[in-house]
Amino acid sequence: MPLTAPLPRISVSVKAAVIREGAVLLLSYDDHSGFHYNLPGGKARTGERLREAVRRKVAEETGLDVVARRLLGVVEYVPSSWNGEFGDVQKVQFNFLAESLDHAEPRMSDPPDPIQVGFEWLPVDRLPEVYLLPRINQPLLSALRGELDDPFMDTW
Repeated sequence: MPLTAPLPRISVSVKAAVIREGAVLLLSYDDHSGFHYNLPGGKARTGERLREAVRRKVAEETGLDVVARRLLGVVEYVPSSWNGEFGDVQKVQFNFLAESLDHAEPRMSDPPDPIQVGFEWLPVDRLPEVYLLPRINQPLLSALRGELDDPFMDTW
């Protein structure tokens, strides 16, 4: 009988590309990775549907009420492939296009995230210019334009 590796513990997260007037909402952070941006979102809870996790996480992080419209892409992080740069837990991240259900302005989370320094609406065409984690700038831009053939974004 062949030996098999144990099943990995995998962290499941969601992120939202909230678009308004040609700009995408990015949260800015300053930590061990330096100054960078993330899409709003985070870990899904056990038993939580991914679209529900998008709505909850965006509300928690920005105060915006959104609905996840369509899947833009999936990102995978395998620690051994990245020399553990972002931890030792295998991760999969589902990125959605999200629509804001109101015209509220984003706000910082409460309690505040100690490494978050702000947020900004970045014109979508400027996505290639910023340090976005995971490093999905180009595939995200292609997905937003409807030009991504394969929704698997093989990067972190």
